Amino acid sequence: MTDDQLLTRPIVILGAPRSGTTVLSQLLKFHPQVYLADEPRILWKYGNDGKSDALQPDDARPEVVSHIRREFASKVRDAGRERLVEKTPSNSLRVGFVDRVLPDAIFIHIMREGTESVLSIRKFWDQHATGVGGTTRRQLLRRLKEIKLRQAPYYAGEFARRVMTKVLPSKKPRGVWGPRVPGIQEMVRDLDPLEVAAWQWRMCVEHVCRIGRTLPADRYTECRLEEFGKEEFQQLLAFCQLEWTPEVEAGFAQKYENRPTKARSAAADTAEVELVEQLIAPTATWLETLEPLARHRTGK
Repeated sequence: MTDDQLLTRPIVILGAPRSGTTVLSQLLKFHPQVYLADEPRILWKYGNDGKSDALQPDDARPEVVSHIRREFASKVRDAGRERLVEKTPSNSLRVGFVDRVLPDAIFIHIMREGTESVLSIRKFWDQHATGVGGTTRRQLLRRLKEIKLRQAPYYAGEFARRVMTKVLPSKKPRGVWGPRVPGIQEMVRDLDPLEVAAWQWRMCVEHVCRIGRTLPADRYTECRLEEFGKEEFQQLLAFCQLEWTPEVEAGFAQKYENRPTKARSAAADTAEVELVEQLIAPTATWLETLEPLARHRTGK
């Protein structure tokens, strides 16, 4: 199959960090037709490494598009699969750019209640933004393989900072975790991690809803982690033009756990919950004003 054939109707999972993107992508991974590209962050930044993750459509220059598509097609081909599933939360800041690279992509935006998401994001800041301890050797090697020679100057410093932070830890994380929203280095320096987490959640959710809802109905849909289950997953598969196979049935039964959706806020300090609610209030209120989307209209 040609590169273009291997990249026909790719499935792109969007969502703020800690919102259910991993749950959804790992379930889709069981389908025998698909290959999951799990957070190839450096690949997406090829040719735009010095910028934030909020890339614009004009950043998708011909050489950038060609490189990213060639790499994705090669991975699908090497895996012996037919469809690409891609999950990178940072893509929630650059939907128009991704649309230029994968112009017939199907986008699934999974959302989680804002307070729960932000508290979970902050926990990951505490765990993973203070060195390389939260990164497995396999993940680290995968990241290093992604880096092309022209990209090395941009990521060598980042890697060095993470190693030094592990050796000489400080009270405040000096690394960066999650979607690189514009100005995130200054945010890390000047704000509490909880405030940074709130900004990440707000920018991701607002951008995806605003841009995604301008796409054709058969290319964009939304779902909520709180409502996710077998029936919802079956509808999403149909939206993606994928069948409910025995492999998917077995994988869902094995891996899916319907966990409590309010666990983070229930365990958090009341004052902390109230602060998060204040920080995300503009976005949470705006979401309530949006018209509900038609339920996962099946693609053509």
